[in-house]
Parts: sequence; structure tokens; C-alpha cells
Amino acid sequence: MALNHLEFYAESLGMRTRVNLILPERPKKNLAVLLLLHGLGDDENVWLEQTKLVAYASEQQVAIVMPRVDRSYYTNEVNGSRYFDYLTELLNRVRQWFNLTTERNRTFVAGVSMGGFGALKVALNHPELFEQAYLLSAMVDIQASWQAHPDRDAWYSSLFGSETAIKETKNDLTGLVRSWSADKPKPEIYQICGDHDPFYEINLRLNKNLLASHFKSRLKIVPGAHEWRVWDDAIQDVLADIRKQIS
Repeated sequence: MALNHLEFYAESLGMRTRVNLILPERPKKNLAVLLLLHGLGDDENVWLEQTKLVAYASEQQVAIVMPRVDRSYYTNEVNGSRYFDYLTELLNRVRQWFNLTTERNRTFVAGVSMGGFGALKVALNHPELFEQAYLLSAMVDIQASWQAHPDRDAWYSSLFGSETAIKETKNDLTGLVRSWSADKPKPEIYQICGDHDPFYEINLRLNKNLLASHFKSRLKIVPGAHEWRVWDDAIQDVLADIRKQIS
């Protein structure tokens, strides 16, 4: 496999940024894509540092794209950079640079914690792009987090405006699931969460809402908390699942 560290100017961000990309040593045509998102406090390197992703990916026919989004919650900030728009800009860029697939059924997104929010958000708001989203210990309810952490009010306000402003927007993931239009394609959702994870109950509620709205959704509960031991196992599960889908 080939590990690439790229730096480029992102139009959506108005600045240079970095992204890591894993490619097969001998890629086949129409190479599948996995957009792999980091959590809060981490960056584009964390999946390489905290898991054996490089080894797990060595036999995979998939391009794994790991962007840096800082503490943005994959959101177009109220008075700042457009990190949500950046995800689709990046997907288009890497497709052009490396001649990757443009087919929905070979395009996937996964993320851990805050990255799980980003993965579900981009899959729900761009269902024409993504076949499936993998949510690993995902924080998918910003309103619940806001209420639980009043100390984050200034930070969340800089991202989302206000708690009430989230409702019926692209950041209201529960609302998007519940109001899904019958004429839109549904991305498949696969959740993996530890049984002692602080986001355990949130993931149970999300799965219930997804099934009620007739999404094809799976929830796998594993032993563990909000920790890399869980996510190292989970990324192996994700890659194995993708391999089945594209074979």
C-alpha cells in the first residue's frame, strides 16, 4: 500500500490544509473510497497513530481518505470556515487526483465520536454520494451535548449559532431521519458502540429512530468505553464490511 501525506489549498476553508490518504499498492479500476473522519481533539494523523490501519488496509481495494477538520464538528461555522462543504470538496478533489470511483455504491464514510456526527451528517445531507455511513461511538445529538455541557456554549454558538437554531437544519440529524422524504435514497447505517461508552444511550435512540424511518440500519454493541481499543477493532469490522460490499 501507499501512504500519502498531502497539503493543498481548500476553497471551502480559504486556507491550506492537510489530508492523509492510503492507496493500494496495485489499485484496480473504479477504486472504492472511504472517507474516514477523526474525533474531537484529534487530527488527520490519529487513525495512523492509534490503530493498525495501515496494516489492516494493506490488502484492501479501497482508498482511505483522512482529512483534518480541527474542532469544527464538520460544520460550516457561523462566522468561519465551511468545514461541512469541505468534505464534498475533498471527495471531488481526491477523485480527480487519483482517478477514484464516482459511483455511490462504492463510496463510504466513517467516523469516530465527533467524526461519527460528521459521517452521519454528510451521508444524510448527501445521500446521492454515499452508500453507507459507519458510526463509531458517535456523538450524533448536538442539542443533547449542548444541554449536558453548558460550559461549551460559546464554542457551540460559534459553530451552530444557537441551540434552537439547530432544529430543522442539516445539523439536526434526528430531525432529518424522522422527516426523510420517500423519494430520496437512504444511506445504510452501521453503528458500533461500547457498552460503557458515554454515548451508548444516544446511539440506542438513533438506531430506534433509523429503524422507525425504515432505514437499513445495524447497531453492534461491544464491550468497552470511549476508547481506541474499541475503535481499533471497529475499523477492522468496517473494512471487512466494505470488502464484502464491493467484491
